Amino acid sequence: MFIILGYLVIILAAVLQAYCEFGRQARADIQPKILKSSFRFVVEGLWVLLMLLGAAMLLFPGSPTNAILAGIGIIAFWLVLPFIITPIMRHRILPPWDEVKKELEPKGYTERDYWRGSWWMKNAKEKRRSGKK
Repeated sequence: MFIILGYLVIILAAVLQAYCEFGRQARADIQPKILKSSFRFVVEGLWVLLMLLGAAMLLFPGSPTNAILAGIGIIAFWLVLPFIITPIMRHRILPPWDEVKKELEPKGYTERDYWRGSWWMKNAKEKRRSGKK
């Protein structure tokens, strides 16, 4: 029972982590509103807490098998789930094509591939400025 719940909690933590990662990289006009507020630190802390809770749930009975399952869960969290969840997150959070069509068509994007590009990311100068604050 704890194994299934542990994996579900780790998946939920991965979803929150992908959401926070998108918010850290996104331009101000694309960034989710919840991550612009002071509530951002609660959301970022929550995914860390959920990841630790999920790992603890996988380790709970204390057998060597559970240690292996916990390791698999953490490896999945860091290496496998980002490749699955991040594209889904971008597809859901980025604005519809109709809103960004005029900006992106001259750059060669189409409705089918605009969410794969990096047009929504902060530029390097903005990243450096926000890192110094």
